[in-house]
Amino acid sequence: MPGFAAPGVLFAGNSAAPDRAFYRQVFNALPTATYTRYVEVGVGSFAATLVAANAGIPTTCMETSDVTLYTAIVGTLVSGGDLAALQITLDGELVPIPDADPVDQAAHLLYVHWLTRMQAKPEVDYWQSLVIDIVDRADEHRAHLRDSLKGLADRLPGVRFRPQCMWDHIAQVADDPGTIIVAAPPTYKSGFEKFFDTGGRIEWAEPTYSVFDPDTDMQRLADDMEGKAALLMFLQEDRTGQAAHPRPVFAHPLGPGSCAYVISNRPDEIFTYTGGPKVALGAPRSYHPAPLPIIPPDHEVTATSTIQLIPVKGSECDYYRNLWMHRISSSTGSYNVLVAIDGYAAGVIGYGAETMTRPFPHGKSRWQSHLLLRFAFGAPTLTQRLTRLVTMLALRRDTAKLVFVGQSSILLAASHGLVTVEMTRHPEVKGLRGLMTLEKRDKHPDGHKLSYRADWTETSIDDVLTSFLTKEKKWQKARQRATA
Repeated sequence: MPGFAAPGVLFAGNSAAPDRAFYRQVFNALPTATYTRYVEVGVGSFAATLVAANAGIPTTCMETSDVTLYTAIVGTLVSGGDLAALQITLDGELVPIPDADPVDQAAHLLYVHWLTRMQAKPEVDYWQSLVIDIVDRADEHRAHLRDSLKGLADRLPGVRFRPQCMWDHIAQVADDPGTIIVAAPPTYKSGFEKFFDTGGRIEWAEPTYSVFDPDTDMQRLADDMEGKAALLMFLQEDRTGQAAHPRPVFAHPLGPGSCAYVISNRPDEIFTYTGGPKVALGAPRSYHPAPLPIIPPDHEVTATSTIQLIPVKGSECDYYRNLWMHRISSSTGSYNVLVAIDGYAAGVIGYGAETMTRPFPHGKSRWQSHLLLRFAFGAPTLTQRLTRLVTMLALRRDTAKLVFVGQSSILLAASHGLVTVEMTRHPEVKGLRGLMTLEKRDKHPDGHKLSYRADWTETSIDDVLTSFLTKEKKWQKARQRATA
């Protein structure tokens, strides 16, 4: 097998590297005569594989594995395997595979998997809206999946894939001095299982595997690979100072109190390729020093939760908005706030001043005494409606004071509240019920154009949190009665 530049490296789990430039630097410097085998476990969406391929590692030297159905579909296609061998069933019946080329077949299976996952989510406005969009634009979504799959397959010819537990794969290659192993395991226990959950509706020829628990298994991975012949690099996201090895080879601050590390079983060897330990601080920012990690879907907001309101640039706000919204308008907020809960990015708010600086055609004349709420959006979670919490925070005058500063503070002082316009298929936006008043409903080619208004509130953040939790408790009980 031709050499490619580094002792057996193995990637596992999380497909998003903390800094692809760091991995690229290592791959570019690996001695091709020494390392002839690339192993990536928990390959995810093959993002790290692409970094390695772009750095010159031959794809024919690459072995990959994972245990999720999503990756099994992608990996089977890329490796030229038989998609029928995955034995995918929906509600007990085999999912028909269309008589088409393998790329179209894989796109169809991914579409079925995606739709079923979204249908299994709680009956929250966000998820219901997403399901409607997936069904209404099915052909468009399949075409997008097909294009992405074809592009990936074209860039990774010869890559091998098999459904397999990361621990089993590591054990098979750990003693090979010609193997490079890089891993990026889940950042919280059962993270992938929850993300890909279909409520038991989809089953397949799933391999036997153990659920990765970061609290114990990050250290286990570091300890197990100590002294092994293969070279290991793995990604660990944890509290600052809690690296699984006393000498991490790379660090990337994620936000207050948290950091992404790259750990190796031979840091001194990695340093010969990189010139020493590396830290990615990012470019200086005038608002917030670094992006915060996204709130996990199962993180529960409680009475003891800490809420921070952070003024951010439009580019930072749009970063989170693009992650959370499946369809997004081009309109951005002129005045933006990031909502952080317990140290996680949990929502974004965008204000505008157009309603007070020039005539606004959507509402009534008194709207000229109200600022514009361009958006208030919460991260999707499994049980709580964070968009409502973010909207309640947006309606506070003190929240707006964080971004209406300098000359713009005059506009805030003259305003009585907020107005917003929603384009929707439905005659009402349920997420705004009880928060803003519906003042106008106009017919629109896609449904309705709804105009809402609300006066500023003078409540504290703690009072908003208490009110939100009280209403959420009532809403969840009502849902339970409705589904009983």
